[in-house]
Amino acid sequence: MGVYEKKRDSTSIIIIMKRISQWVLAAMLTMMGVSPLSAQGNDKEPDLQALYQEIDDAIEHSPQYIAHRLGQIDDLHKLLLDESSLEKRLTLAERLFALYKPYKNDSALYFADLCVALADSLKQKNKVGLYLSLKAHQCSNVGMYVESLDLLKRIDKQSLEREGLTKYYAAWMHVCGEIGAYSQLEDERLKYFALQDGYRDSVLAVAEEGSEEYLHLKMDVLCARQQYQDALTVSDKWFGKVSNGTHEYAYAAFYRSVVYDKLGNKSQLRYWLGKSALDDIKCAVNDQASLFMLSERLCEDGDYNRAYRYVRFCENCNTVFSPQLRNYQVRYVANVMKASYQNSEARYSRLLLMACAVGLLLLGLVIWLLIKRGKK
Repeated sequence: MGVYEKKRDSTSIIIIMKRISQWVLAAMLTMMGVSPLSAQGNDKEPDLQALYQEIDDAIEHSPQYIAHRLGQIDDLHKLLLDESSLEKRLTLAERLFALYKPYKNDSALYFADLCVALADSLKQKNKVGLYLSLKAHQCSNVGMYVESLDLLKRIDKQSLEREGLTKYYAAWMHVCGEIGAYSQLEDERLKYFALQDGYRDSVLAVAEEGSEEYLHLKMDVLCARQQYQDALTVSDKWFGKVSNGTHEYAYAAFYRSVVYDKLGNKSQLRYWLGKSALDDIKCAVNDQASLFMLSERLCEDGDYNRAYRYVRFCENCNTVFSPQLRNYQVRYVANVMKASYQNSEARYSRLLLMACAVGLLLLGLVIWLLIKRGKK
């Protein structure tokens, strides 16, 4: 046997050994629940067209859902104006903040300020810190990063109780993540992402285990570790705590869609994005995200007309929430518009080609008839 044959055989043995080690490692990861393929979920195959029809109907009836939310707001406004007790006024202001929070940002900021002022008058330092944190999160959610950081620096961390501390760390985590995501400087990006990771750990350390903050961050961590079956198990527990048709259910549905996106399950991804969008429309939530993402997926499926309708509706909702669209929202609008335009252009080209072909056929027919008549 020559040197070449010996090298080839030894190389083959090394390749075989590597493959065996990879198979063993994959098997071990699967048993540990780490493999991305270890989770496919127990959800049945969805009827997407039926869900899309529900969304179409909900969009058509959205004025009714908005009227219901505005009716609740008006009732609380009247109670607030007639109330003299500071404690009861604070309770009403908190309820109004909660109603405005996903509906109209500037009004939510106003009632967060009112909550801070009333809590300060009542010497409730924990509530002061809580609503400063909620206001800071509301600011960073619409790109007001400087304002968010200023608010967070005003908070007396020592005065916060568990809920206030959770919201405080969550607000820090959010603004740091946003600054990191949109910074053009690599050092700044890394710095703020590191801060975001630290504040995420802080939220998980202080948040109540079954709370919304804890559950969605737990799913984030499990997805990052590719422990998708565990993430779906957490999602199942989350759905046990929320009611169908609520904004809380929509939030839980969005995070379930994230897991299926990681798994590459296209139908379940679309279903849970659709469920999230549907419940938010019925709850008159203007701070829409799921419908934007679903619109882009519909373009991938060739459903350009529906994608265009959804993104336009979503754009209108978000401009009511905050006059200026955020960066990620602009991206979705641009992508859907571009895809719709390219599809329209392609259809126009096909129609033009067909018209030319028909015209040539008619011209040929006329020439043939003229020649035939000339011969006669």
